[in-house]
Amino acid sequence: MITKPHPVTVRAADLKSVLAGLGKLIPRTPSLAVLGCVKVEAAGPQILRLTATDLDLTLSVELPATVDKGLAPFLLPLPRLREILTGLRSDEVVPLGPSLKAPPVGEFPEIPQVRTPGLTLPEPVVTSVLRAFACASQDPTRAVLRSACLDTSGTGDKAHRIVGTNGRHLFSSNSMHLPLKQSVILPDHPLWKWKPLADSRPWTLRLGKDTHRNDVFRMEGQAQAWSVTGRLLDGPYPNYRQVIPRTEEFTTTVTLSDVALEAVTRLLPRLPGKQLANRPVGLHCEKGRFSLLARAENDEPWILHPVDRCEMKGPDVTVYLDRDYLIKAVDFGLHRISMSDAMSPVQFSRGGDLMIVMPVRAIAPDRIERPRLVPAVEQFASPPVPVPKPLAPTVPTPLPPKSAGPVKPAKPADPLVEARQQVAQADEALLTARKTLKGVRRSLHAARTQRSETKRELGGFRGLLRKLQRGRKNEAKKAP
Repeated sequence: MITKPHPVTVRAADLKSVLAGLGKLIPRTPSLAVLGCVKVEAAGPQILRLTATDLDLTLSVELPATVDKGLAPFLLPLPRLREILTGLRSDEVVPLGPSLKAPPVGEFPEIPQVRTPGLTLPEPVVTSVLRAFACASQDPTRAVLRSACLDTSGTGDKAHRIVGTNGRHLFSSNSMHLPLKQSVILPDHPLWKWKPLADSRPWTLRLGKDTHRNDVFRMEGQAQAWSVTGRLLDGPYPNYRQVIPRTEEFTTTVTLSDVALEAVTRLLPRLPGKQLANRPVGLHCEKGRFSLLARAENDEPWILHPVDRCEMKGPDVTVYLDRDYLIKAVDFGLHRISMSDAMSPVQFSRGGDLMIVMPVRAIAPDRIERPRLVPAVEQFASPPVPVPKPLAPTVPTPLPPKSAGPVKPAKPADPLVEARQQVAQADEALLTARKTLKGVRRSLHAARTQRSETKRELGGFRGLLRKLQRGRKNEAKKAP
């Protein structure tokens, strides 16, 4: 039977949107050739399904396409897909067909079929799962911690928790009731950070068993545009409840306002000391005010950076943390900080979400300098827009007579404040310039790649033309 050379056509924009997700499962040098390929198959008359796997997780995405009736599944190497898309506009149509260099489709790993009823995970649950993955361990020797645990062991109406930890910090979200009969441990993977997947709401979770009776799961996005299938991790999950301090154990609390939280988010990347071990930053509470401590080198004093717009209760205390965990806590919007002493865990919380962070030891923690710096809220937070008030009619009054005495000069602005503002503006300009430069570099790389492909194609045409010319000359010589 004669088949069309290209039984599938799909828009370049739709294909480009899913290559990043498929690429998170396919390494540059796969251990098996079949693991470097994408399985292409029809999911309906106008729907194309693309599937990639690394044997731990499997991603399937569905795209609108023109598919021939009776299309047989085939494999395409991921580098070939990327090569096809190089230089194409988003509105162009891409033809796809079997590749001679791809392994037989029968070698593609079998994907477990999970057809049990789905459990809908609403937006707060999905957000908590993604935050738990962000706090999971990356240590390959601690497989059970490279996960997000959906713990249903708590008793009560809303006592279930979603937990992720690496042993140095722990995220826990409670005050919810999960529609699960038992606790579930989902494996962490870079795929969960893929934007189309992370931004999709809600998710649908299906649980089942594969042919070997192993517990498997299938997570689906809205309208089933994508699905992730994999094997659940075997427990038991560590007893995380014992590391969560009780409320009465904390003696000092700081509540950041929304503008203070925004200011801390912008201040943290600018603080010195990123190259130091444990990347330390100090939380300094003194006389009802909250500040951050940082320094460039270990032999320098800690510089106090006031924050402002915070409410502090309790005795003075200073705790040093890894700044990466502090950045994560403020990114999660956890605005309440609870502390007891310099060596006890710090808790960040908001509503039912909390993060426990273990402190780090700092060199000369009490060697602090207090320069007159502008509070972070004044440096970075957006000032409120004043609402004009209606003016009441006033009776004009006669102007007072001018004074014959000398006029006092206006008080000059603080040069330190102006310098700080100029530095902040320069930082913003540098960040914008870097983003623009990255865009230019990507455009140059794409242009160079397209030029190389054009040269190869021209070289092929020239070689073919030379062969034809030699063939004509040989035929002319042989002619009588």
